Amino acid sequence: MRDNKIMTIITRIVIMALLILLGLSTLLPYILMISFSFMAEFEMYRLPPKLIPDVLRLENYVEMWKSQPWGRYIFNTLFVTICVLIGQIILVAMGGYALSRLHFPGRDFMFKLFITFMLLPGVVTLIPGFIILHSLDWVDTYWAMIVPALGNIWGMFLMRQYMLSLPSSIEDAARIDGASTWQIFWRIIMPLCKPVIATVGTFTFLGTWRSFFWPLIVTRSKEMRVIEVGVAMFSSQYTTNYPAQMAAAALSSIPMILIYVIAQKWIVQGIRLTSGFDK
Repeated sequence: MRDNKIMTIITRIVIMALLILLGLSTLLPYILMISFSFMAEFEMYRLPPKLIPDVLRLENYVEMWKSQPWGRYIFNTLFVTICVLIGQIILVAMGGYALSRLHFPGRDFMFKLFITFMLLPGVVTLIPGFIILHSLDWVDTYWAMIVPALGNIWGMFLMRQYMLSLPSSIEDAARIDGASTWQIFWRIIMPLCKPVIATVGTFTFLGTWRSFFWPLIVTRSKEMRVIEVGVAMFSSQYTTNYPAQMAAAALSSIPMILIYVIAQKWIVQGIRLTSGFDK
């Protein structure tokens, strides 16, 4: 009996040690980024490497801020992210409601078709999407970054699965009281879907804020760049100011960290409810 308790304690210690090591390995790149942002460039190449610089060089952040119009980049990123966030939540909620609560011919086939589209890599639709935007004269505009990002099949799938778990009696009671389909969706279903809305909204915010490849393709002027593209623009033909680039990357990561910390409870709850663990 005593040997079993000792083995249990040892097993827990080993598991905790492994989890701590995995957590530190995940945080190490971010820690290095913060550390390098306060170093002189020659300190980054020292052997053995040091995590704490000899002198904190705040000049890297000053130089970074003066080098490019970061205020404009932050505004563009925030504006695009908010528009995509609002649009996606409305569209995926309406799509999830239609595929879960409404009955119409071809509903199940349409859902399977959406799931099939999820298997396609994004690079397949890259060139056709750019051609369509170019024909609409949307290149280098906010429309090019907002409209293609409004479709979120994964978010609609989460919404559908969560809405299927809601009892149909609440809709029947609302219809008896004279509520229309839109009133049932907006006043009854949507308030009950706060956990999954928070989950979709959080991942949408994080994904849109760190979007790089698509904004790089559809924007040309400096006035339309987003913050991730601005970070990449530190590289020139001959030299790259790596400490200033690390400072810019640290600046761009602050909103993502804050959003995740604030919405962490909703993310976990939404994923648990959607996966069916709380049923």
